Amino acid sequence: MSEVVHAFLGRPDLKQVEIRLDNESREVLLELVKQFRSMLIDDSDQSLQRLYPPAYLKDSELNDEYDDLVHDDLLKEKLESIDVLETTIWLESIELEDFFAWMLVINSLRLILGTRLNVSEEDEFDFGQIHNPEQTLFIWLAVLLEEAVTASNFSLEDFNKT
Repeated sequence: MSEVVHAFLGRPDLKQVEIRLDNESREVLLELVKQFRSMLIDDSDQSLQRLYPPAYLKDSELNDEYDDLVHDDLLKEKLESIDVLETTIWLESIELEDFFAWMLVINSLRLILGTRLNVSEEDEFDFGQIHNPEQTLFIWLAVLLEEAVTASNFSLEDFNKT
């Protein structure tokens, strides 16, 4: 039986995460990130709404005030995270703080695709019934995110060791 190679490997001894993606996967992620940046800057794609959930479901005026208050900061955080991922995409390992930026971007991409595919948290995929590239990409991003969470799951004790 062959060994499973994970996309990411946490290295608490170095306070880093090893990136084990092959070049093709890195290219795909880089292309998605470029598209994501364009979407964020354009700000007209309805699937972005999932990235800016309403704070007040029953009061649109309060929600608009909240959105005016936080939207630019959230946008800035996402754009900075994209910058980090683009800068570090070809590295073999990265600092944990930079890896959190990767996780934010991967999760954002997953949320956008999930919105486009009308996926809910209760949905279960029948892997034999996946027929379009967006579904395949959604599952790939979900697996990447799960592996990223696992790889970054250092205990505080491990992380604080010097």
